[in-house]
Amino acid sequence: MFKFANILIGVVGTTLLAGSFNTVAIAQEGNAKAGKKVFRSCRACHQVGDNAKNAVGPVLNGVVGRLAGSYDGYKYGSGLKAANGKGLVWSKEQMFNWLADPTKFVQGYLGDDSARAKMSFRLRDEKKRRDVIAYLETLGPKKAAAAGAEKLTHGDVPAGMGMASGTIASDSLEGLERVRQELVLPPFAPKHEQVAKGKARVIEVELVVEEKKWVLDGDGTEIVALTFNGSIPAPLIIAHEGDYVELTLKNPSTNLMEHNIDLHAATGALGGAGITTISPGEETTLRFKATKTGVFLYHCAPEGSMTPYHVTHGMTGAIMVLPRDGLKDDKGKSLTYDRLYFVGENDFYVPRDADGNFKTYSAAGEDLADWIQSMRTLLPTHVVFNGRVGALTGKGAMKAKVGETVLFLHVQGNRDTRPHLIGGHGDFVWETGSFSSPPLRDQETWFVRGGSAGAALYTFRQPGVYAYLNHNLIEAVELGAAAHVVVEGKWDDDLMKQVYIGPIK
Repeated sequence: MFKFANILIGVVGTTLLAGSFNTVAIAQEGNAKAGKKVFRSCRACHQVGDNAKNAVGPVLNGVVGRLAGSYDGYKYGSGLKAANGKGLVWSKEQMFNWLADPTKFVQGYLGDDSARAKMSFRLRDEKKRRDVIAYLETLGPKKAAAAGAEKLTHGDVPAGMGMASGTIASDSLEGLERVRQELVLPPFAPKHEQVAKGKARVIEVELVVEEKKWVLDGDGTEIVALTFNGSIPAPLIIAHEGDYVELTLKNPSTNLMEHNIDLHAATGALGGAGITTISPGEETTLRFKATKTGVFLYHCAPEGSMTPYHVTHGMTGAIMVLPRDGLKDDKGKSLTYDRLYFVGENDFYVPRDADGNFKTYSAAGEDLADWIQSMRTLLPTHVVFNGRVGALTGKGAMKAKVGETVLFLHVQGNRDTRPHLIGGHGDFVWETGSFSSPPLRDQETWFVRGGSAGAALYTFRQPGVYAYLNHNLIEAVELGAAAHVVVEGKWDDDLMKQVYIGPIK
């Protein structure tokens, strides 16, 4: 389960300290057969069996009776490392309490209210806890003692790139100008030049992970969202070809989950995910050279099911890398824009209860098993622009004036989408997001592939309220993927005029 890894593998042997939550003796033995079914919820993060390998969590073969935080080749969080140092061994009683609330368990065991467990999944049902422990008890160490130790994961550091915690790499770019980019909330863009002036620069940006309650619609449907800088989508980052982007990612200690970042504009180390995985209370800085021009997705990318889980909880954003001499049309003529709007489209899979009502959860990761089951249906409950149904309508509508040229950037981390501007067009469209490819002209609807971003340029010629939507009209009208652009100016009868309305002649 979500670093159920930390979960099961961490604690054992001694009793909880006084003042921590009550130790509940397992008076009744669990049912291993029933526990195997319960374990289905854990398989998103943990492997078992003869060929098991470390994944989001460590291998759970032989976990009952094992020293906490000790499985070979797995990167444990600080909580279980500390518990390991105090000799915690996973007895059935310890596991029973751990599964109820991993973080509270670690805090109680260590006597430290600031301690954290990577695993935030909680198994509240006592019978299910007894059953899954009974099932795990049947899984001896077998041949899996060090399976997966050499498996490259998002948490591993590629060869030659290892750094001790707290160290700073030497700087080979001392001669370049450094510019701090102040990120802003979507749909707006940070201040930038459309044509680069001078030599390449180092663009410094900061993203802070926030795990927070988030309301998706007017009915009050609530999730615990995972966000960069507190917004869905995450802020737009802008650089020019040849610039270096130096990104600092912070994961505050108030969070519960591990996070990292995969930048589709970057080259190597899984887009940066392989060298940016950090636990709560940690930060990391990554620098990459912007060698490709276009609009690119970035997102959180833990391992296995955690990647779609994080993406479908809001952790997507975009970076635009402009050509140094600016945008060009298909004949090489310069193109400019008066305004830029960034639209992030996200799909959510909110679990329902037996009565069909949306369920609510109190902390990040608590919905893991339910959410994974829901997203495997491939049937989203919400498909929205900028985090909420109606986020870009009313007071939040995008604005323009007749004669202004607007650049729309559109990103979707997971599903294909079909942006369309009702009453307008895409004068120039970079459908795949690549600025090195000539733009398409005069498009009615364009196609943005899941896992990518696209761009469209349009000069408004009539005033009014334009609907900007996903032209899968079911997703637009029923699920929320729609926005408005309010345009001011004088009407042009030559472009459109109402000639007659009334009874049939």
